[in-house]
Parts: sequence; C-alpha cells; structure tokens
Amino acid sequence: MGWSQVLFAMAAPDRMDAAVLDKVQRLTAALGAELELFHCVDGSLAAQPQRLGSPEFEQAVHELIEQRERQLEQQAQSLRRPGLQVRSSVRWDHPVHEGIVRQVLSHRPDLLIVQPSRHHGPWRLGYADYKMIEICPCPLLLIKSTRPYTECRLIAAVDPMHEHDKPAALDDAILDAATILSNALSGKLLMFHARAARPRITPLLRHEAVEFRGPAESAQGDGVEARITELAQRHGIARVDVELVEGNAAEALPFLARRESADIVAMGAVSRSLLKRIFIGHTAETLLDGLDCDMLVVKPPGFRSKVSLHTELSAPARRVKRA
Repeated sequence: MGWSQVLFAMAAPDRMDAAVLDKVQRLTAALGAELELFHCVDGSLAAQPQRLGSPEFEQAVHELIEQRERQLEQQAQSLRRPGLQVRSSVRWDHPVHEGIVRQVLSHRPDLLIVQPSRHHGPWRLGYADYKMIEICPCPLLLIKSTRPYTECRLIAAVDPMHEHDKPAALDDAILDAATILSNALSGKLLMFHARAARPRITPLLRHEAVEFRGPAESAQGDGVEARITELAQRHGIARVDVELVEGNAAEALPFLARRESADIVAMGAVSRSLLKRIFIGHTAETLLDGLDCDMLVVKPPGFRSKVSLHTELSAPARRVKRA
C-alpha cells in the first residue's frame, strides 16, 4: 500500500517559501507520487451581488484567475524533475477551505498538504486550518517547519482503549499513514499513548500521598498495555519503539516530540456527536499550536466530508484549469 497522488494547496503562489516547496517536492518524489500544485482564488467578492454579472467584474475575475494560473505554473515548472510529474490547478471558490476540499473530492489525492498561516514567528493554526481538519476526507499534512526531512523521526499518537470516542479502526489508519511516510522517508516511527494518571489521595493523618487504584482501574491499566502490545505487533513496531506513559497527553506528547526531535506527529480526527462536527482527538487542539513539528491528521475509515462537490458560486467560480 502506498500513496500515488499528493495535492499541495498553496495560499500564495507568487510568494511561496522555497524551503517548503523543496520539502514538498522531496516528499512527493520519495513517495513515488504525482504532485498537484493547487491554488484557490478567494471568491468572496461573490458575496457582493451588485457586482455579479457586470462585464467589468467578469473580466477582473478572469484576469485574476489567469494571473494565478501563470504564477502557479511557474512554480510547477521549477519543481519538475525526471520521474516526478507536477501539474497545476486553479479554482475560484468561497470559502477557500471548502474550495480546497472540493478539489480533494474531485481529484481524490492520497495526501493533502497545507501550510498554516504565519504570524510573527512560528506557524499557527487559524480558523481555516481548523476547518480543514474538520472537513478534509484524506490524510492532511500541516507543514509547520521548514526543517527538511533528514533522518526523519515520526510519532504516531494512538488511543487503543478508545477512551475519547475514537472509532476502533482509527488507530490502524493513523499507523498505516505514518508507516507510509516513514518508509518513504527512510525514517524511524515511534508509537505513543498517554493514559490518564491514577488519582492520588492524601490521608488526614499521613504526610505522604498514596495511589488509589481500584480493581476496575487495575484491569483497565492491564488492558491498555495488552492493547498497545497487540497494536504494535500488528503494525510491525518493536516494543522498544513504543512509548506508553501515564499522564496528560498535552504535556507528554510535546515533551516526547522535543526529546526525539520529531519531524512529524500523526494523530487522528474523530467525530464528536455531541457537537455534530469533527474535532481532532484528545487534547489535540492545544497540541497543534504547541508542537513545532509537522502534523499529520488522519480521519477514520468511511469518513464523509460535509462539503458538496459542486460550488454554488456563479460561472467564473467554476473556471478550473489543469495543466
């Protein structure tokens, strides 16, 4: 099993970071995949009905699309190498994150790559990035670092007890995706799980705290280790490459990522029926901004995006070029 198509959604084709482009090119080549550079021109002007249908407006839209097509094709041309096919596509759509997902639904890439916005320092996730995590049906790689994938180290965060409403098959999907990247990049893959710390109580007449562990918790603890071992064996991960810790994942995972100089952390996105939408897994919203490495977000098998394949914008919005 492997990935044959990668889609890189570029926010600004005329001022893309060269280091990030090189990183995407090398990753795609390592996967043996075809690369599609994609740019979604923001169609928010369509929200101004007074401008729709006028010749001046139509002309301005087409000129903007053609300008972006030229810029994107220049980037594609610079990335083409023997054995690496690169094509470019431009769409006029709104909102932009839905336009990107419509491209995913139409072209069905195995991996979508995006770069979060940068605000005076590290890349941090904004509203559109979180919406992408919510609605993108394929694995999503968020590039937060320009550091190249040299001696790549990956961490796959799993939850084998499904304590946070994760579907049972999600851990397998996370590890499958992480393994594909690890094999392509000749990297090292670690599996991580943090289980909740057992409560401790301090008796009134004693100074030292004591651990409270009832039979149910003991059985659950043993069950975690058994599930972790079975999951690791199923994916060919050696016991020495499994990190099972007791504590808060929001603290333990960033600590492990820093200790291991991780390049990519993979985790799952799960459906929370209470809120009727997709959230990333336990503590992950706080983790995404805290981690300075790249993030791979994976959906459960059978996930269906709520985004429709066809946009509701007028004719200029449906103008798409594939080169």
